[in-house]
This record gives sequence, structure tokens and C-alpha cells, in this order.
Amino acid sequence: MEEERIGVGQYLKNCMRQGIEVFKNPLKLLPTLVLGAVWLVIGYVSSVTELPGWAKVVSFLSFAEGGMFGGVIGAAGGIVGKVLMAVFVNSAILPLFQKKPPFFGVAGGIAGMFSNMGEQVTRGIAPFLGGMGAALLLYAFMNISNIPLNSMVGIAAIVLLLRNIGNQGGFLFGLLFSLANTLTSGRVPRFITITRMLTGMTVGFTIAVGLSFAGMNLSFFLGLPLLIIALLLSLLLNRKVEG
Repeated sequence: MEEERIGVGQYLKNCMRQGIEVFKNPLKLLPTLVLGAVWLVIGYVSSVTELPGWAKVVSFLSFAEGGMFGGVIGAAGGIVGKVLMAVFVNSAILPLFQKKPPFFGVAGGIAGMFSNMGEQVTRGIAPFLGGMGAALLLYAFMNISNIPLNSMVGIAAIVLLLRNIGNQGGFLFGLLFSLANTLTSGRVPRFITITRMLTGMTVGFTIAVGLSFAGMNLSFFLGLPLLIIALLLSLLLNRKVEG
């Protein structure tokens, strides 16, 4: 597809234009507005008293308390997480207006994670580990307190990643292609490389959520070395190919 060959800057501009188009159909804004209202209500209740049981469930499902801990960095991570949650909610609800199932492609994404694992194993290690490391670091950023109450952002990321893999497209899929296209001066990356990276990210977020529920704040300390190892492997393998 032609859009896969554009640079990351142009790709993001195209996505922004598509996002602006949503405002022409107010009905499509409804899920985001409802989610925003939920965040405000839970934030207010949390500020005046300890959250009752029902509010904790709503807070978990909506990532309402994301960004309320960890100072400036935690707030920034919470904003990123809330954007991700908005995408997640819209992916669940908006397809219903078009008489399509929510999260179409997730089942195919699960199959797609394992369908090509036997191909190009050596070249696939670096993007897989890089994806794992990136996901662990991103989760640590979005859920800086590492509490299970805010772990829904990781679960949402897993579902969206599986959807990207299953549909062989989507925002993240296109973003990675355009980013790689920019960094490699126009050389389009292999489809399998992007799939391996998304698979690694899916595994990384799964591990991160599991660590949260286990009470182990290790996402950052696991993610950073994995990302460094992936970078070194990538440089080494590319050097061998060029040689």
C-alpha cells in the first residue's frame, strides 16, 4: 500500500486529518465523551473519600486514576494511557454502529502471533525483543505506580495490538511502517519484521500486567535491558547482512 511508504511525519498528519473528520459526526464522539465523564466522576469521588467497591470496578475498567500518581512523569504517562483507553473504547463501540463486531481481528491476531514464528527466526529475535522491551517501558510509563487498579491500560494495549496483527493494519501497524521507512531512508521494512515487533509488544504488555498483579515493580528494569539487547542484535545482524 502506498501509505506504508510515507514518512512518519506525513503519516501522523494524515491520521490527524482523519481524526478531525470525526468531529463532523458528533455521534462518533459519544463514547469518548462518556469515558471522559466517568474519569471526572471517579476523580471527584477519589478526591473526597476512599473509593467504594463499585467505583473501584469502574476505575479499573476505565483507567480513571491513571496519571494521578508519580508527579509530572506519572501525569504524562496517564495522559498517554487515557488516549489509549479512548482508542480502546471507540474500537469496542464504534463498529457496532456499522453492524460490525467490536475488536474485529483479535482472534486472527492470536493466530498471527504464532503463524510465522518458525520463519526467519534469527532475524526475528531483535524486533521481538525490541517490542517486548518497548511495551514493558511504555507500561511502566503509563502505570507508574504499578498497581493492579491501573492495569487495564495494559490489557487494552494487548487487545489493540492483537487487533492490529489480525487486521494486518491499524494505526500502530502503519506508524511502525512509516517510522521504519523514515529511519531507513525509504526502504520499506519486511511485513514479518513489523508483525514480530507487535507480537513482542503483546507479550511484553502481558508480562507487565502479570507483574502488576504479582506486586513486582519490574517492568522498567526488564524493559530497558531488553531494548538495549534488541538494538545491539539488530546492529550486529545488519552488519552481517551488509558484509
